[in-house]
Amino acid sequence: MSKQIIYNPEVRLKMMEGIDRVARAAIVTMGCSGPAVMIQHRTNGIMPIFTRDGVTVARAITFDDRITDLGGRMLRDVAGAVSRQVGDGTTTAIVLAQRLAQDCLKSVAAGYHPMQLKKGLDIALALVEKTLAETAVTELNDDNIEKIVAVATKNEPGVGKLLAEALNKLGVDGALSFQLGNKREDELEIVDGTQYPQGYLSPYFMTDNTREVAVLENPYILLYDRDIADMMDLIPLLEEVKAQGRSLLIIAENVIEKALTGLLLNHVRGIFKVVAVKPPGFGDKRLNRFKDLALLTGGKAILDDYSSPKLEDVTLDQLGQAIRVVVTASSTTIVGAFGDQAAIQERIEILRKEAAIILAKKPGDGSPSGNKHDYEELEDRIVLLDGRTGMFSVGGLADFEIKERLIRIENAYMSAKAALEEGVLPGGGVALYRCRTVLDNVICENAEQQQGFKILQQALVAPLQKITSNAGYNSEAVIAKIDAENDDHFTFDTHANRYGNFLEIGIIDPVKVMRLALRNAVSVVSTMMTTETVIMEVPDLSIMDGYSPEWAAATREDPRAD
Repeated sequence: MSKQIIYNPEVRLKMMEGIDRVARAAIVTMGCSGPAVMIQHRTNGIMPIFTRDGVTVARAITFDDRITDLGGRMLRDVAGAVSRQVGDGTTTAIVLAQRLAQDCLKSVAAGYHPMQLKKGLDIALALVEKTLAETAVTELNDDNIEKIVAVATKNEPGVGKLLAEALNKLGVDGALSFQLGNKREDELEIVDGTQYPQGYLSPYFMTDNTREVAVLENPYILLYDRDIADMMDLIPLLEEVKAQGRSLLIIAENVIEKALTGLLLNHVRGIFKVVAVKPPGFGDKRLNRFKDLALLTGGKAILDDYSSPKLEDVTLDQLGQAIRVVVTASSTTIVGAFGDQAAIQERIEILRKEAAIILAKKPGDGSPSGNKHDYEELEDRIVLLDGRTGMFSVGGLADFEIKERLIRIENAYMSAKAALEEGVLPGGGVALYRCRTVLDNVICENAEQQQGFKILQQALVAPLQKITSNAGYNSEAVIAKIDAENDDHFTFDTHANRYGNFLEIGIIDPVKVMRLALRNAVSVVSTMMTTETVIMEVPDLSIMDGYSPEWAAATREDPRAD
């Protein structure tokens, strides 16, 4: 396939066009008072997407010109990276990246060397990050968390209390999942114990018909990664369990009909108290889930390999144990598992490090869908081992409203977690604005690096300007008022039109959100600025000769087949 080679300045000009067009669409959502964007769904007849999330807007935009789209892709990548890491701050990253790109390209056109500009940007970035960390307020209470959530959700009432409750009960490392609710109000449910979405194999296992649940007190747990085809293979183990006066939870790949019938008859008649369920996970990932459950419950996973014993040879010592197991038609909850907590925490830390490696990958490192799948798999395993989970059901009146709220609330939860990790500073763009003074008196090696300092210094003003202008205020007047106050904690609330201490008026931004937004913006702009040539494949359009999408959609036939 032939190649197309595009040189500068055409490359940078077209990429800058893509950046400007994406940024112009996304930055209107910035701030509590920022308006929304409506995105047509790609399928006709489906309700359009209504969003106030910058990364959602950026991801919806593509361009016919491939170099222009490459510039837009850079903004999509920078916003996506911040969204994955901390949830909030995506529009801030877009604003910073646009301003940095504009000034960097002007400087390169004026004769500054891009590599020296990049070095100046990197040094200035390190100083700003250090300042943010040193000035952060790390002592936070529930009221502060509620205010952080209010900012991230654009003042959603009541959400802050629910998310603060979730953080208190689950901790920063706890897992809270979000789903579309069926009511107008939001709901939070905390599950004490490990829960996974597999229910009993037959409703005849129920011990409480009113609640439609099967409850096992003080059960043994058999982890068997094979099919159970013969009831007689289980009899020795069942007799040992019964002799202990206890019940048995069977987590098996499958229980064949003949064996299942035998289990149900004995269970219903009260001879053995037993419930059978399937294990968590699917396909190749199921093996890891078996091992995690074995560690969690203090048992041994009987795997489908030559080293594992036959079912009739399994003893009580190889079974896991728990205080209680509750099984419904769709879920299994294990409460008070007997596993070694030190070993469990050690495995959780290993899984978190593996997840961090995946998150740290740059765009292009491996398959994006593969990376996402691997990360989600690690997250699910951590949730399984962590022993406590939460479910946040997002309410609303219509589907499009609920979906829009779900994105903002999930981002707000990640933002609150980020605040607890690294502390907070004044929101509304003020913290970044005040970092300008740190760069005032620094003398660099040469004028080109000094220009990089100046570019970053000017970009730090952009978020404050966009937030105030989106809310309908005069940015210069707001900046003058902030400059007049000799208080690093002084900021402006655009929603209520008031000034004050950021903790008191609730305009709070997590340091981690600001830091990563700035770092990702500098990284992507540095890449663009130091690119001199782009080499692209020329697509072979002849393969589409005679093909009509409209005809194919109408007839479900390909006219080229003739």
